[in-house]
Amino acid sequence: MSLGPLTLAGRSNHVWTVDFKGWFCTQDGRRTEPLTVRDLFSRYLLSIRLLPDHSWEPVRRIFQQLFRQYGYPGVIRMDNGGPFGSTGPAGLTRLSAWWTALGIRVEFIAPGHPEQNGGHEQMHRVLKAETTRPTSRNRRAQQRRTDRWVRIYNRIRPHEGLGQRPPAEMYRPKPVGLRTQVFKYSKEWSVRRVRSNGQIKWRGQKRFVGEALVGYPVGLKPMSGNKCAVYFGRLLVGELWEGDSSGMRPAKYARQR
Repeated sequence: MSLGPLTLAGRSNHVWTVDFKGWFCTQDGRRTEPLTVRDLFSRYLLSIRLLPDHSWEPVRRIFQQLFRQYGYPGVIRMDNGGPFGSTGPAGLTRLSAWWTALGIRVEFIAPGHPEQNGGHEQMHRVLKAETTRPTSRNRRAQQRRTDRWVRIYNRIRPHEGLGQRPPAEMYRPKPVGLRTQVFKYSKEWSVRRVRSNGQIKWRGQKRFVGEALVGYPVGLKPMSGNKCAVYFGRLLVGELWEGDSSGMRPAKYARQR
């Protein structure tokens, strides 16, 4: 996972930040998990959706709609918790692997350092203070209340970091057609599609490369010493050594090949 310098946003859709705000219960006792997505450059809130849990497939559907409506970011920044990050190869989950397959760079903040996503955290504090004290009677009513708050946040509320302008005056969406997942590997490499159990076959053996990569093709770059580097698109995810019997050795997160 990327733990180097964080990207400085220089324009709309350069960096999106995403997080789950801490859960709470509506008055009917139902647990509510707010998924929040924000454009870092403009502070524009792209979405706040109130979900029952952290399941990745509903999050994916929300992002599909966001991509259609606003275009694609260059980078998505997040913390290391699910459904965004994992302890697997390159920190990927099914969700962040999907983003990577679409050509989006996933960027993780350092564990235990929420200040690296400080603007997003500050927005969460205001959201909590102004929409959950007290909470609404049910999740649907809470969503309507949250939607009204988002409109005010984006279009009316001045932001000091924007010269007292609201985010809507700064954000410039760039909607385009939905991208297809394209993987281009060197002709000198071998290519294997990851099976449903997270394995590929290499030199006559089944080797585990990660459940997050199921269904995707990975590129195997030959190395000296009966080894190969395993790439997921442009992302180095690990190394296979012939002397090992099972999985893949981790590799430092990298974007170049």
